[in-house]
Amino acid sequence: MGVLRPGTTLSVNVARATINAYQPAGGQPRDRFTVEATAAKGTTPAAPRLRATRTSTVVDAADPLATLLVRVPDGVELVVRSQQGDVNVTDISGNASVTADKGNVRVFVRESYAQARTIDGNVSVAMGSTQWPGTLHFSAQHGDVEISVEETAAFRVHLQTGDGTLFTDFDLRGTSNGTGETIDGVVNGGGGRRAIDVRVERGSIRLLRLHAQA
Repeated sequence: MGVLRPGTTLSVNVARATINAYQPAGGQPRDRFTVEATAAKGTTPAAPRLRATRTSTVVDAADPLATLLVRVPDGVELVVRSQQGDVNVTDISGNASVTADKGNVRVFVRESYAQARTIDGNVSVAMGSTQWPGTLHFSAQHGDVEISVEETAAFRVHLQTGDGTLFTDFDLRGTSNGTGETIDGVVNGGGGRRAIDVRVERGSIRLLRLHAQA
């Protein structure tokens, strides 16, 4: 456990594990982070190592684990790099950036934004923010990508598959070229420099409206 202030970063580097990231538990201080590792049955891995800098805390789990539980303080950005294993990020208040070489990535954030990449696996992201700087990138080499964006957000979009299909319930039209499809367009007027870029080599892309909860 430790304390991180809003505006700092919690970076998690994992060799092999299922990663589950949440906000602090009920009753915990909102600026407290928690890292809890569970070993695979019959193994005795080294504990994850923590390194602190002026603006971030870095967690390195070099040995394979069964699971790694991470609780992210309010307003802290989460950066995950996983070599193998699923990554699940649920309802943290800060932004999230996830890279997984082999594994599925699932992110749900109500008020912030995210970006995610995987080589072999599926990506599913739902984000409630209507504002973000520049371009958010999502990709998979072998897998499907589904992005749900708050329906009032304004942004430019580029969707491209090398071998697969596109679907969106935003008012966008695409083109096909052989086994691939492409969509370039604007949503709700475009939002200036704000953009979403999604690229898949083999798999489908779905860009969906996320309806604000009453």
